[in-house]
Amino acid sequence: MANLKSSIIIAIMTFFIAVSVSSVSQTQVQYVPLPMAVIILLIIIIVGVLADMVGVAATVARTEPFNAKAAKKIFGAKLSLYLAKNGDKVASLMCDIVGDICGTVSGAISAVIAINLVNYYGFSSLWTNLIIIGLASALTVGGKAFFKYYGMKKSTEIIFIVGRFLEFFHLIYDKIYSFLKKRWN
Repeated sequence: MANLKSSIIIAIMTFFIAVSVSSVSQTQVQYVPLPMAVIILLIIIIVGVLADMVGVAATVARTEPFNAKAAKKIFGAKLSLYLAKNGDKVASLMCDIVGDICGTVSGAISAVIAINLVNYYGFSSLWTNLIIIGLASALTVGGKAFFKYYGMKKSTEIIFIVGRFLEFFHLIYDKIYSFLKKRWN
């Protein structure tokens, strides 16, 4: 029953995140120059591919290396240990939510790019749609397949990098929060 409840929460959360990200990206992509739209598309694909790699790494990461690093108080080790201990939740967030939303959004942006190519450059509608959406799909699926291997083989290193990255942003957040709290009091 707890699994059903968490699945429903994830589905609802995913819906709102996808709608938000999709509405912003689709409405804005049609107003930027074509090269910038392609760059935005590539960034979204890369984020999805890397999120999938992190999710895979979290599921296979062992906790022992992070226990040792946390005992030595190495920067980012506690968060890395948390990620390794909660690999199923990390994988659900990174693969199912972030990765899938990026895949959906990249498909929508690909369609916008294809429409712009047809409208502004007179390309064939059928072939342009097929090629652009096919390329985005190939980059996404091929990238995920390529980086899953590294997620499995280099899980400790990947999770430690992510742990350090998150710890860094946590420190920045604390500094900003403390600064703002002092200014407002």
